[in-house]
Amino acid sequence: MCLPAGAAGLTALSQIVGMAGTAVGIFQAQQSAQMQARQAQQNIDLQARQRNEQAQLANKRAVTQYAGQVRAQQAGTKSFYQQLDNINSSANKTYVQEQAKLAENRQKAAFKTQEILRKSIGIQGKILASGATGQSVGLLALDAERQAGFAQAQQNASVDSAALQSAVSQDIAFDQAKSAANQAFNRTPPPSQAPILDPYGMAGLEIPTYA
Repeated sequence: MCLPAGAAGLTALSQIVGMAGTAVGIFQAQQSAQMQARQAQQNIDLQARQRNEQAQLANKRAVTQYAGQVRAQQAGTKSFYQQLDNINSSANKTYVQEQAKLAENRQKAAFKTQEILRKSIGIQGKILASGATGQSVGLLALDAERQAGFAQAQQNASVDSAALQSAVSQDIAFDQAKSAANQAFNRTPPPSQAPILDPYGMAGLEIPTYA
């Protein structure tokens, strides 16, 4: 059965319109897919940017905190060495003073020994010059020697006592210096640990270096 010419034309036109609609639909689908892909990429880029910005901010805070800790540690170390110098200087002054006092005592003792000998010799000379004879002369001479020996023993004991006191004073000064040095060291901040930085936030980050 043959269709009229008008009906055939309508059928062909309908087919053309259908094909055109299909092409439009495919184009719109492609456009939609491309738009979704662009939006997805934009979201990925935005998330990456935000992640990097957050990492940079965290890194800057960590570096700033580290720099402050290092400065405090350096200041504490400098203060410790200054205190240590003062402590050593004070201990050395004590040592010098004690040595000077001991030297003075020994010098006085040397003069005193000479005085003791001079007196003993003078007494014995007077005994001999008196013209006395017999056992009494020997007893008097022995008594003079005994008195001189007693005085010298007292003098030696005084020097020994001064030396002992000097040694004790120096030991006390050393112990005090050691204790003060330990306390000063304990107040020194510990060495600062370098921060662990986020690798996503390294761009444009200035990391200070310290000797």
